[in-house]
Amino acid sequence: MKNKILIHAPNLSTPGGKQTYFASLLDHFTSDIDFFFYGAQGKKEGKFKVLTRLFSDFWKFYQKLKENKYDLVHLNPSMNMKSFFRDSIFALICRITGTKMTIFWHGWQWEFEKKVTQRILPYFRLTFGKADSMIVLGKEFADQLKNYGYKNPILPITTVADPIFFKLKNKFDDSDYKKVSKNEITLLFLSRIERVKGIYEALDSFEALQQSYTNIKLKIAGTGGELAAAEAYINKRGIQNIELLGWITGEGKAKAFYESDIYLLPSYHGEGLPCSILEAMASGLPVISTDVGGIKDFFEDGKMGYLVPMKDPKKITEKLTLLLDNTDDIKTMGQYNISYAHNRFTPEKVSYELEKIYCKSISH
Repeated sequence: MKNKILIHAPNLSTPGGKQTYFASLLDHFTSDIDFFFYGAQGKKEGKFKVLTRLFSDFWKFYQKLKENKYDLVHLNPSMNMKSFFRDSIFALICRITGTKMTIFWHGWQWEFEKKVTQRILPYFRLTFGKADSMIVLGKEFADQLKNYGYKNPILPITTVADPIFFKLKNKFDDSDYKKVSKNEITLLFLSRIERVKGIYEALDSFEALQQSYTNIKLKIAGTGGELAAAEAYINKRGIQNIELLGWITGEGKAKAFYESDIYLLPSYHGEGLPCSILEAMASGLPVISTDVGGIKDFFEDGKMGYLVPMKDPKKITEKLTLLLDNTDDIKTMGQYNISYAHNRFTPEKVSYELEKIYCKSISH
């Protein structure tokens, strides 16, 4: 008999890393999977509407657990103010209904964790701490959960690249692939457009590079609270050769990666392991990013691309210069990344690992 799993997540049709993750895995599960979609479903809400909808979500979740016999609930919090307290109530509802649960920590804001979580450890242990297992994207998160006194299994996993990226042909096998030899190089920044994702560091670095390289381009894909301000920043500084793509998904996203040469994500957000980095690798792009979250646990600096310090556009410029001056490295790193991604980040492999965790959690 198949395990019956309820996954608690944002609506998969809206932007976000969790949505991308589960949309990619959806067709590859062998378990009986059901979803509970929480949140505003992509709509704008006033404060009163947020509050009433939140209580409605809690009640609907409770009813769903009472009316259905799930073997396991999969919760997907992040270690930040909004997610921590909201999702702790869902964890408490699992306890009240006697439903087994696994907690998958997607993001981790260390400042919040130190200021808040460590001060309310009894509450953590009463809610999330009652989980039958926890899933993490980085070793440092597992270590901290153990410091909280959590005794049940803590299991590592990676995020996943969209299936479409594994259907792309290897662009380095294409005899027409001559762009880098002509120094016609496209950088790609694809993320929520927020300050903590490193958008301004990316812009400052690109502006500095244009003093020495005339045939480079920066594509920016995504939407977010900082988009209008970032666009105003570009216009004010007169930065040229930037294309704003907006929010893209599916074939549009795959096309943007395929047509680019270097992926740039200088984030200082509380990342787990961004799906976009795996998608860049599957597309054959060297990656320039920061050593946050789960990135540093697998990333081979100098082989997959380069890691840079947070909030340091000069270091980003320095690493980009290495690639622009040694374009053969773009191809070498890109080919290595394709092979690495195809061996580890496919939906088939990740869904298989996730379902092993489900089985272990249910039998715990």
